[in-house]
Amino acid sequence: MKSSIAALIGGASTALAAVKGFNYAAQEQTRSAFEASFRTAAALEGTEDFTSARLYTMIQEGTANTPIEAIPAAIDTQTTLLLGLWTSSPQSTFDNEIVALKSAISQYGSAFADLVVGISVGSEDLYRISATGIANDPLGVGQTPDVLVNYIGQVRKAIEGTPLSGKPIGHVDTWNAFLNSSNSAVIAACDFLGLDEYPYFQTTDPNSIENGKELFFEAYDKVQAVAPGKQIWVTEAGWPTVGAKSGDAVASIDNAEIFWQDVACELEDRNIDFWWYILEDTGANPSFGVSQGGKPLYNLACNATSNSTSSHSTIGGNSTSPGSSTNSTSSGYQNGTASTSSTTRATGTGISASSSASATSGSGSGSGSSGSSATRSGSASSPSVSSYISGAGKVEGTIAGLVVAAIMAALAF
Repeated sequence: MKSSIAALIGGASTALAAVKGFNYAAQEQTRSAFEASFRTAAALEGTEDFTSARLYTMIQEGTANTPIEAIPAAIDTQTTLLLGLWTSSPQSTFDNEIVALKSAISQYGSAFADLVVGISVGSEDLYRISATGIANDPLGVGQTPDVLVNYIGQVRKAIEGTPLSGKPIGHVDTWNAFLNSSNSAVIAACDFLGLDEYPYFQTTDPNSIENGKELFFEAYDKVQAVAPGKQIWVTEAGWPTVGAKSGDAVASIDNAEIFWQDVACELEDRNIDFWWYILEDTGANPSFGVSQGGKPLYNLACNATSNSTSSHSTIGGNSTSPGSSTNSTSSGYQNGTASTSSTTRATGTGISASSSASATSGSGSGSGSSGSSATRSGSASSPSVSSYISGAGKVEGTIAGLVVAAIMAALAF
């Protein structure tokens, strides 16, 4: 009986666990490169359960419509996938995304489908045609709501009767794009919304690191309010370790750690699916990478002591030990030097992604990326050049109730 209860609890825990992962670029990436990145993320101290990857395109770079090689890499490493189809393009180009999607289903079957937690049709297309998006990048290419709704319908039809049938389909965009009532048809067509939110770029707000959590969750709550009944997944978020000052926001390792502890750890506590931006971003400016050479740049463990380049004392904000303080000592990962910095803060939760253009009243601009770091250029790129990885899928809390009921029933014997 005890073993049966333990098995039930374990199964429910797995089902209820939020999906966590990183965004990954498609440029210059091969199957072996994707696999190496997936293994690095899963082995990185503090992110051992970050086993999901977000993609922005189904197409392997340099091909017309060959499925992206992140798929076999994910199968080899059992990395879950939030698939992406690039939509800031005409129908003739989008047709290749559909071809690649169908080919992946045919080629990899259930081994692939079982790892898919969702399908994102487009990324920040609505933002790029908004006034803010155009002001930040007049050359950015987006997509209109009616076309996005049509593309979402095409994806639903493409997966009918396949192993992907029933997988949630959604769209990724910025919070202010979702709040624009002219985009409501897109929300209605989606099973989930993917939120890209970057307080670092909200330069018309007081956006210092102290306000990062508040700005992030204010945006999250607003999107949730206009999409009742929809799952809201965080598809991009982060704080740069290197970069220019953006409004009140300062890029630094210390601030990036604060944002991680305040936002990523709070998202984890709230059981919200999320994909952080980004695993490694060496050479980018601003640079949002959390690691370099397979080593964390700062403490990525939530409410735990861990070696890192900076140390902070966290107070409250954790559902398992509210009001407690956790100290993390640092031994340093870069060049073997230890950091002696230490700050105290209240934990929060905010995640954002990077972009080279500052969003005057929003949080993102474009999804162009280069190399393995996927730095955001603020402009749209071709389908084979802009892809990331992530996954999301959440079972509601009814399973927890079943577990409690099972335990109580067992104790009655």
